[in-house]
Amino acid sequence: MKKEKPDIVYHYCTLQGFLGIIQNASLWMSDISKSNDDFECIYARNQIKQRIEQEIEADTEAMHAWEMGYEMNSDMHDSMLTYVACFSEKEDCLSQWRGYADDGKGIAIGFNKKVLEQLVKLKNYNLGFAKVIYDKNEQERCVERVVKENLKRMEETGVGHTALELNTNYRTEFSRYKHPSFAEEEEWRLVLNSYPFGRELKVGSMIFAEPKYRIANGKLISYRELCFSNIKENFVREIWIGPKADVELRDIMQVLRRYQYYDNAESGYSFSEPILITRSSSSYR
Repeated sequence: MKKEKPDIVYHYCTLQGFLGIIQNASLWMSDISKSNDDFECIYARNQIKQRIEQEIEADTEAMHAWEMGYEMNSDMHDSMLTYVACFSEKEDCLSQWRGYADDGKGIAIGFNKKVLEQLVKLKNYNLGFAKVIYDKNEQERCVERVVKENLKRMEETGVGHTALELNTNYRTEFSRYKHPSFAEEEEWRLVLNSYPFGRELKVGSMIFAEPKYRIANGKLISYRELCFSNIKENFVREIWIGPKADVELRDIMQVLRRYQYYDNAESGYSFSEPILITRSSSSYR
């Protein structure tokens, strides 16, 4: 009986990035604040802040406590970071090829979504895996819910304390909201909230390596490697070659064989089994 194809999410990368991921059986999760979107993690938070301030602005004392607490917000001063690995539901998306895969010269790696869903269930406190929310109506419902929760929390713990903990309490959730103009990406995110001086973290069959730093676009960027060597044959499910990549299907097959992605194949391997290897159908040149 033919196996049912698992749900897949796709990570677009350069050819060099692809080789590094396959060789090391690891994905880089980078500090989201250093991404190319200036509103990462603050897009929804700013709306919530403004809405809360509208609710309490008539109370001078409450507003002062709120402003003081917000300025001391852990996101502003401590070193807790939000590390993110990004994926897309789309396996052959021209905007993804252009933006994240060296203008079409790179690769899209299809990962088993179920593995990521099971991963976050093992350690929910620091981990999240969910689709990014772009819909304005859904975002508005989020804003309303969080505002109500925090107005109630003010009555229980005080205005300043509520402001101080706003980002800490909703850090993972805030990372899920982006401006509707990004909707075409259909992005999913694996999120880990961690200090940049944290230690190695083992979750199930995967390991989040201790934080390191890299340099890109003139920035020092903290990142953690998600190591999947113990389950790589089940985790990597598809390889898509970019529309401008000068790479043959057999090149990909040879790399996968060299780094033991076929070791447990039950009946040999090909371009379609157990890992699909194919080329973009885009005519983009």
